[in-house]
Amino acid sequence: MREDQQQFMRVLNQVPARLTAEQAAWVLNCQPHDVPILVAVRLLKPLGNPPPNSVKFFAASELLE
Repeated sequence: MREDQQQFMRVLNQVPARLTAEQAAWVLNCQPHDVPILVAVRLLKPLGNPPPNSVKFFAASELLE
């Protein structure tokens, strides 16, 4: 695990409300390129209704469940 991932995981006691795809992958213990696949099969749902080529954010509460 990289140092920035370790720092992010240390502050999980107070998780931000929304996470980027990369941060969501860290929480789920998968690679960032796996997140679009999880979205496509509807295992993850981004917040709102973002356009296909935009940055997607995910609710931390749903990821931690």
